[in-house]
Amino acid sequence: MDIGVKIKLLRKEKRVTQEELAEYLHISAQAVSKWETGASCPDIDMLPKLAIFFGTSLDCLLDFDQSQVDAAVTALVAECGKQCGGDPQKGEAFLRKALEKYPNNDLLLTCLLEFLQEQNGDGARCEEIVEIGERVLMCARDDELKIDALRILAETYHAMGEQSMAEYYLAKIPALNFLFYEIAAAIKTGQERLENVQKEEDLCIDKLICMLAFRKEEARDDETKAQIDRQAQEMLAFFKSYPIYRTMAELMEQGWLDGTLMEIYQ
Repeated sequence: MDIGVKIKLLRKEKRVTQEELAEYLHISAQAVSKWETGASCPDIDMLPKLAIFFGTSLDCLLDFDQSQVDAAVTALVAECGKQCGGDPQKGEAFLRKALEKYPNNDLLLTCLLEFLQEQNGDGARCEEIVEIGERVLMCARDDELKIDALRILAETYHAMGEQSMAEYYLAKIPALNFLFYEIAAAIKTGQERLENVQKEEDLCIDKLICMLAFRKEEARDDETKAQIDRQAQEMLAFFKSYPIYRTMAELMEQGWLDGTLMEIYQ
């Protein structure tokens, strides 16, 4: 809705004349008339005064509906997955175009961070990742997105050799964050319970294998490394035997075998 039409609608609802509104704003009634006919628009410094006068928010005054934006962005992220698949360069290009329409959107920026991190093997994208990560922390409305940004910032600073900064961001991540799905599975029922159970199970598989990889990195002899390899393969074989776990287990196995599993932490 045009802002002039919105002002007229709100004025009628409040049952005030153009002259009364103009007097409150210390402007002419003619100026108010021009707004309402679309001949001109109020200056930006007038917007808070108008919102206060009508007892509404700036979002309402500007006819801004965050839920519509959220729905549109969610659809764009889904479309990105369909069009770009696992190609981080295509994903980056898609999201940058989306950000032209929705600048500083926290979900789009966080998804962009993930794609940039995938392309950061040589460390060339570190500074850009840090800059975007900080933007997410400033604008994110969702705690989960903030935690994603904190994780990526900690991992990126670690890759840059700036351990003190890596630990600074690590300290901001709630230690109990990954209990969410476990608790949700305990208190929800039906399909919602099953969805949270699946998320927790996938997360556990991922973390178990990653922790084994860390153990292997710290192993001092070949025999211990070989033993850890066998443990990982046995565990992955167990999970692959269940259809519900198979996709996650196959992804983890591929990463273990080709040496890419721990790249995200490097």
